[in-house]
Amino acid sequence: MKRTKPDLVHVHYGLSALVAGVSKWLFMSRHKIITTFHGCDLNKKSERRFSLLAAKLSSHNILVSEKMTKYFPGRHSVVPCGIDTKIGLNFRAKTRMEMGWGNQEFVVLFSSSFDRKEKDPEFAFEVISKLRSTTSRSVRFLELKGYSREQLTALMQAADALLLCSLREGSPQVIKESILNSLPVVANDVGDVKQICEGIDNCFIVDKEVDAFVKALLMLVDKNVRIENRAPVIEKFDNDIISGKLFHIYHEVLN
Repeated sequence: MKRTKPDLVHVHYGLSALVAGVSKWLFMSRHKIITTFHGCDLNKKSERRFSLLAAKLSSHNILVSEKMTKYFPGRHSVVPCGIDTKIGLNFRAKTRMEMGWGNQEFVVLFSSSFDRKEKDPEFAFEVISKLRSTTSRSVRFLELKGYSREQLTALMQAADALLLCSLREGSPQVIKESILNSLPVVANDVGDVKQICEGIDNCFIVDKEVDAFVKALLMLVDKNVRIENRAPVIEKFDNDIISGKLFHIYHEVLN
């Protein structure tokens, strides 16, 4: 098999970048490395020192969130991950019917799978338990695990709220996707969630307290609303916009 000799390698996540950097050094390769750090690779103390070492082996480093800069002394750019914004908003009624969800059923999506401890599912279960004891509506709580991109789009349009209560985040894609699909958000101020939700209606950024989450969810239970103003997220995170920023970085590094 013919060996490919790239001019540039773009690596995602600090530990992967460390492997790429050491490999380049061992084999005396001439390609340049760009590393994107996504959150846990800098937020977790156990990984941070390895990630910072990887950063020194990179020609340029990218952070997905402004909040991550406090751990990062070197030269860098802040470029969040983009999303495919070219979707239609026509799945809600069809999906609810297919899932067997009645009009009075209030469906909450968890931001990830229940087995990811950094997403704090135990706190989420407390919130849902108290919500169920407070409202007369039936509450269904689903984890986002094992779905295709198309299924995720349909679920987000069919559900009534997204709950994110993570211990740490970088720039969570699930928040951007939720807004894109007009799904109201209830979250704590973690990573750049507040920045993503800036200017968006029916996004509630609350203190990490059960009562605060329940209060926000009850407002959504009573009003039955969707997100109407998706424009700020589309304008900032569209894949075409983000890829343009990346191409500019590639050009600068190679020249």
